[in-house]
Amino acid sequence: MTETELRMTDHELLTLLSMTPTESAAVTLGLLRLDQHGDNQLLHNAGLTTLMVRGLASAQGEKIVPVDKCAVVGSVLSQAQEWLEISLTTPTSNHVLFAVGSNVGAILLSISPYGVHEIQPIESGPALLELGLHLSEEYLTGSAEGLPATAVIRRLRVDAEPIVAQLTAVESGDWVLRSGSESEFVEENFPAVEAMEKLKTVLSAETPAQPGTEI
Repeated sequence: MTETELRMTDHELLTLLSMTPTESAAVTLGLLRLDQHGDNQLLHNAGLTTLMVRGLASAQGEKIVPVDKCAVVGSVLSQAQEWLEISLTTPTSNHVLFAVGSNVGAILLSISPYGVHEIQPIESGPALLELGLHLSEEYLTGSAEGLPATAVIRRLRVDAEPIVAQLTAVESGDWVLRSGSESEFVEENFPAVEAMEKLKTVLSAETPAQPGTEI
């Protein structure tokens, strides 16, 4: 896949992930809020049709399989080992992105409220978290959409406990960092010059998953 963005709809992603029903694909479906449509055959059929019309899937024997850029996206999502859900908000705006990493590559999904999402390749490994932090810092320090501005990063990894961190930038005074697990948070205040480094420290923590824990 080149640097050119690929656009895919909700029903196309639903169909693509159903072609490779792995545990990673199931996690991705849940993060994209598509798992509730898993049994909707009408949406599956619509996704299959548009993928084939767009040349992103083709028949191979009795199966329909993804091809070209769509095959790359499918491989990453079905073999994913790390996910970042990034929410960037102000009182009047809201942006949601997902960075997904695997051993076969990584992608960034920019989520649209209209159900047509932009997808582009990114670096995998440690660069995944660095990208999430960079996007958050640009949003919070740029103040392009006003203040207060908040970045929320939810980090999920195979064999590790989920981590959630929320950093709010204000016009004057310390920034507010809330961090912890999915259910327990600690709130701390830091000067703006220190806040991003604290955010990185929180999200970089190694927290092995407890027995029986699911992502």
